[in-house]
Amino acid sequence: MREVARKAGVSLATVSYVLNQGPRPVSARLQERVQAAAAELGYRPAGRGRARARTATVGVVVPDATNSFFSRALGAAEQVLAAEGYLVVVGSSREDPDRELQLVRRLLRARVDGLLLTPVGRVPAPVEQAAAGGLPVVVMDRDGGSRLSRVSMNDYGSAFQAVRVLAESGHQRIALVNGSERISTAAERLRGYRDSLALAELPFRPEYLRLGAFSFEHGRQATRELMALHKPPEAIFSTSAILTSGVLSALREQRLRWPEDVAVIGFGDAVWASLVSPPMTVIEQPIEQMGEAAARLLLAGGGGGQQVVLDCRLVLRESHWRSSIPAHYQEAGGIGRR
Repeated sequence: MREVARKAGVSLATVSYVLNQGPRPVSARLQERVQAAAAELGYRPAGRGRARARTATVGVVVPDATNSFFSRALGAAEQVLAAEGYLVVVGSSREDPDRELQLVRRLLRARVDGLLLTPVGRVPAPVEQAAAGGLPVVVMDRDGGSRLSRVSMNDYGSAFQAVRVLAESGHQRIALVNGSERISTAAERLRGYRDSLALAELPFRPEYLRLGAFSFEHGRQATRELMALHKPPEAIFSTSAILTSGVLSALREQRLRWPEDVAVIGFGDAVWASLVSPPMTVIEQPIEQMGEAAARLLLAGGGGGQQVVLDCRLVLRESHWRSSIPAHYQEAGGIGRR
């Protein structure tokens, strides 16, 4: 109220008279000034004799809120939370653990009513402590080395399936363009890649492995390096939509075609994946479903260390076939081709 009074240029008593409706009348001109100042500052009285009501708030920290993967997940989560009256406050860690810790501490000091986190590495200690103290906390996508409740995707199985499709399409030299191994999702996709090669009796070649940031530039540079090898790969599995965009950019730079020169399968069905020519075969992720599930788990209290793992879906298009489509993929239930 003091801030409202200062901004409106009136006494504290006048603010009280206007916002609490009495005990004496105030001119229309002063009422307008006070109400305008209160609206600008976001002040709403809870009623005469009571403290101002606090807005129910959920804090969210993700690596990059502008990345389509996280923006889609957050959009779905926000819709669920807003329907229950919660305001969602979002911060991007930029894959920086120090920035992540700073954001988490600020949200906890602001006394948020719940926390949704996609950690850079391990879940920060203040988050674990807050959860132990009863704050609803849900980890989304990455595990963060924690026993907190988590909603994630089947990263291992999806990577295994993608590499299996490439091997069954006749490709033997299969490369992986992936995120950093310190990120749990990237580590699981690497594990699926290696196990699928082993099942197909194909050797693991370290020179075909490219780890780095989940970024366009890493995807592009990794592809340049792979295609400059004495024996370049016949196929590339890229483990995120933003990496795949970098992969395709590098191939276009070198006037290479997919799948004629190198086959490509991507992880994440971005809008452009079906529009490029030939269209991309991808692992389709249930991104919105993950955001919704994380929000509902948070609303339920976020406790109990529940683990929700969502299945992904292989969408067969044209970017990886060496020849014709194997019959068992044409007939397989639950596998899309669009």
